[in-house]
This record gives sequence, structure tokens and C-alpha cells, in this order.
Amino acid sequence: MSKLNKVCPLCGTIDSSIKHGKDTKNRQRFLCKSCNKSYVKDSSSLKNLKSSDYIFKKFLGLMIDDTTIEVISRNLNINTKTVNYWKFIVFKSLENYQNDIKLNGTILIDETFIPIRNKKYKILKHLNKEIRGISYNQLCIITMINLFGKSVAKVVSRAMAMPEHYIISFTHNIGDVDKFIYDGNKRGLQFMKGFNVEYIDGKRDITNEHSTDLVDQYHSILKRHIFKHNGFNIKNTQHYLNFFVYRQNYLASHNVKGMRSKNNVKNKMIDDLFKIIKNTNKKITYLDYMKDLGIEDILLAV
Repeated sequence: MSKLNKVCPLCGTIDSSIKHGKDTKNRQRFLCKSCNKSYVKDSSSLKNLKSSDYIFKKFLGLMIDDTTIEVISRNLNINTKTVNYWKFIVFKSLENYQNDIKLNGTILIDETFIPIRNKKYKILKHLNKEIRGISYNQLCIITMINLFGKSVAKVVSRAMAMPEHYIISFTHNIGDVDKFIYDGNKRGLQFMKGFNVEYIDGKRDITNEHSTDLVDQYHSILKRHIFKHNGFNIKNTQHYLNFFVYRQNYLASHNVKGMRSKNNVKNKMIDDLFKIIKNTNKKITYLDYMKDLGIEDILLAV
């Protein structure tokens, strides 16, 4: 048996697996004599990892808990390069996740900004002075969330977003919408008018029935998620957002109440995310990770 088959992907036991016939697709099955469970050799992006599924699921749990790279590295006894590579495998499995999201009902729309600190992408004035304010040294993220907590979040531009950014990036995410609530930012009006529904400026609503508090709170959580990973490469921002949206939507869809309920749902999320990665069936090498451009098209557009 090859070295890759010596570790049971289910329990992590070494040298306990034996051949156990073929499955319906004529693939070799193995039986672990330790946990007494059978499995098929992996054909996904996890195929060539020198770790068991058990360890990778522990990694997913730490990632879901927003644990930093250094802490993951220390807890799993793997180097930080491996942690970054494993994160990239997760990111690639969720690369198209937001394309299939449909938001229904009342939808809140807003923008938030994060600074571009990477010297490679910064724009400087003469005499090496930075541009101030909401400038080209800020990434604009547009977020939309409905009253059930289902959301989308995408990097659309440097500095302010334009009406076409809303239309191109989010039209396919709108389902059976009842109304839009926004914060008075008129750049999204052209987008909202395209759905022939009511749109309300939440900042001017004296009844306080159309507050923007939900999206404001969402932005606070989003920024904590981004800045928790201090030093992350800015070109990977959309990757981090895809993971963040997946996590928030999963929690929202399970109506989490209380810490015990949240922990149970997170355990289910580990299994769900693991299945998504397994079903990706695409080999993702470390070289793919190193060559990935992320949102450089936006970062280099000036």
C-alpha cells in the first residue's frame, strides 16, 4: 500500500487500513481496522495532503472560529506556509459560492471600506505623501443582507463604487425582493430602480421602522474578520469575504440561539464545508496558491 493509504482519513490511525473490495464506480475501497469504517481513496484537492481528514477537519474548525494563522500552526503542529496553502484550498472551493446566492424579501444595502496598506498597491502623492480620505487607497466592499441574515459581500473597486458596480456584481443575486433599505448613498439608486420596488433611505426614516442597524452590525463583524488576519495579502480579500459570507449564511440559516446551539451548528458546518471541498474534485497545488492573482485587477486599476 502507498504511503498515502497508510493513514486512515477518518480517524487518523496509521498502518491500520487494508483493501476492502471496490465501490460501484470500481474504485478501490479500504477498511480501517481501528475505527472499523471503510473509505475510498480521495480524488479531490485533499488527495495529496500528508495529513488525515481528521486533522484537516480540525483545521476547518479553527478556521471557522477565526483563529489566526500562527495559532493554527501551533495547535496542529504544521508550518505557516502549510496553513496558508490549506486556507487557499478552502478558498478555491468557495470561489463561486456567492454566484448562487439569491436574496429575497427586504434587502439592506451599504458600502464599507478597508485600507490598502500593501506598498505594492498604494498610490502616493508627490513627495511620498499618501492620498487622504476615502481615496484610491481604500477598497470598497458592497454588502447586501436580508432580514433573515442571508448576505453577499464583494470587493468592487478602489475608492467609491459606481452605479455599474452594483448592477454588474449583484443583479443576479436578487430574488423575490420586496423593498430595499439604504443609507442615503445615491450611487445604488440606479440598481434599486431596476427592480420596480420600494426603496427607503433608512437614515431619513423618522418612524425608525427601516433601520440600517443590521447591515452596520454586519460590517463590524466583517471588519473584525478581516483585521483578525493582520498581515494577510490584500489581493486575497475576496477569498476571505467568500469564506466569511459562507460562514455567516450557514449560521443564519440554522437560526442559532445560544452558545451551545452555535457550537453544534459549527460542528455541522465543518462537515458541510468538508463535503464542499471533497466535491470540488480539482487538484490545487502550492504553485496554484503562489500564482493566484486574487483581486489584482481591481488593485492595479487606477
